[in-house]
Amino acid sequence: MADMLSSFFSEQRYSPSSCSSGEEALARIRAEDFDLVLLDIHLPEMNGLELLERIHADRPGLPAIVMTAFGSISTAVEAMKLGAEDYISKPFQLDELLIVVRKALERRNLQMEVERLRSAVHGRYDFSNIIGRSKPMQDLFEVIKRIALRRDASVLIIGSTGTGKELVARAIHFNSDRHGEPFMESELFGHQKGSFTGAHESRPGLIEDADGGTIFLDEINSISLNMQVKLLRVLQERNVRRVGGRQAIPVDVRFISATNEDLEGMVRAGTFRQDLFYRLNVVPVHIPDLKDRREDIPLLVQHFLHGFAERAGEPLRRFTPEAMRVLMTHNWPGNVRELENAIEYALTMGMSETLGVDDLPDKVTNPDRDIVEEAALDGATLGEMERRYILRVLKKMGGHQIKTAELLGIDRRTLYRRLRQYGVEVSRSHGDDDDDIEIIDVPDAARTAASS
Repeated sequence: MADMLSSFFSEQRYSPSSCSSGEEALARIRAEDFDLVLLDIHLPEMNGLELLERIHADRPGLPAIVMTAFGSISTAVEAMKLGAEDYISKPFQLDELLIVVRKALERRNLQMEVERLRSAVHGRYDFSNIIGRSKPMQDLFEVIKRIALRRDASVLIIGSTGTGKELVARAIHFNSDRHGEPFMESELFGHQKGSFTGAHESRPGLIEDADGGTIFLDEINSISLNMQVKLLRVLQERNVRRVGGRQAIPVDVRFISATNEDLEGMVRAGTFRQDLFYRLNVVPVHIPDLKDRREDIPLLVQHFLHGFAERAGEPLRRFTPEAMRVLMTHNWPGNVRELENAIEYALTMGMSETLGVDDLPDKVTNPDRDIVEEAALDGATLGEMERRYILRVLKKMGGHQIKTAELLGIDRRTLYRRLRQYGVEVSRSHGDDDDDIEIIDVPDAARTAASS
């Protein structure tokens, strides 16, 4: 049986090794790196169940398929309890066994990929769930490491909505020597008992509670001028006064602020104090938009897919190459938060194990994707990029030829020649008026014409 199976799996381009006893198998497993074990229950000296236990003691996670005689279901159940990946009853067809082996190896490879991604997420590329291996993100990680060593320097995090400003703030805190102290965001200043109706007892504010730790001020651009004055005083004097109180209470806190607005522009407009801006902007940290680090999208997608599957207790699903291409070329105005929402939507709406383009939200699959990035991913020529752009503008203009030509900065005859070159058939939609055209067909062969 062992010789026959070895010959069969060799023909299937596997690399089988055979053993005639449990002790021999254990010695081989300890000496070599195997991907799967196929074992019989009835073995000399040591039965298959005992061998299975010892294999998993030495090599946890190594998948094993148990061969058992027909009718020995109780033995198969016992094997599954001991960690067998699957079992097959003898006699069996070789094609049947091959299917079982392939499925077991696929599950193992998928688990290894998950573990690899998890290692990447929680290893070199992780600061409190910040994910990325692109050059902009690696630069950001280096900045975070340096800032974390500076205990007191105020930090201003600058980034668009959804880029993960709070995650960066937490990363700075938890990688600093303040990590054992509070990281807080809430009401800044406490109040004294009796300072206003309902103030029945004195209460410390956020700054006092965070003494020794870090305070994160998100959307710092939205605070009032009155609050700006109070915050500036704390930054200058390193103490606070509760509402209704006179005593100055010393505090040791680090301030990390975040904004999605141009604070320097607000300073020029007089809506943000210049002195406060310089106090907060000791160390500026710029977070790149997702469209500027597209190579991180597959890693983020896998991270979110794994997270959703783990929380829902469901099998891990994946996107088709076509759907991944759409995710890679979308502009992501909502950045990482929008990407996460899109993946959750696809997991909710998609019914199959593999998620396709149709499972993604309409706002992601619409044609307003970055043409340059899309063409670069496809390896398109300059002529092909021009074709895509002209046809996209034409569609946006509702097929109106004059408006399209004006927007493109070319005359209508040039546009018409381009359309004929691309193989676009047009029909007049308003009698003799040639101002409006309807796109009838855009054959794939137009790509070749556009490139020639």
